[in-house]
Amino acid sequence: MTAHPAPVRQKRPHIRVLPGRGFQPLRMAPWFLFTALVIFVFFALIYSRTTLSDSAFRLKEVEAQIAQEESTYQQLRLEVARLQSPERVVPLAEQIGLVLPEQVRTVEAFGVTGTEGGAEERWAEVKSILTASP
Repeated sequence: MTAHPAPVRQKRPHIRVLPGRGFQPLRMAPWFLFTALVIFVFFALIYSRTTLSDSAFRLKEVEAQIAQEESTYQQLRLEVARLQSPERVVPLAEQIGLVLPEQVRTVEAFGVTGTEGGAEERWAEVKSILTASP
């Protein structure tokens, strides 16, 4: 007779069975919440990009309008310079009877410093006072 060796038992880690708890199916609520969050973030990113593009289009339109208004402003400045030119004003003044004065009187304006310097410097100072914003 031949003897068979006895099987060797391996030590298993301590496993404990909990009574009353069976297999529970995976809960789907967290997955639905995660999917909804991902979809929401996706649409929020799309919305932000379209809003940014729309703002860029409006900015381009405003810049074009600014360029047009600057061009108009320059044309109006040229028109003002042409209308104020002495070549245009002198003949019109002579037509209505205006003449150069025979006597020149000095008028002192409040806020203008002393009389040293030329008339052009004093006129520039008076002009700066008159054009200053209150």
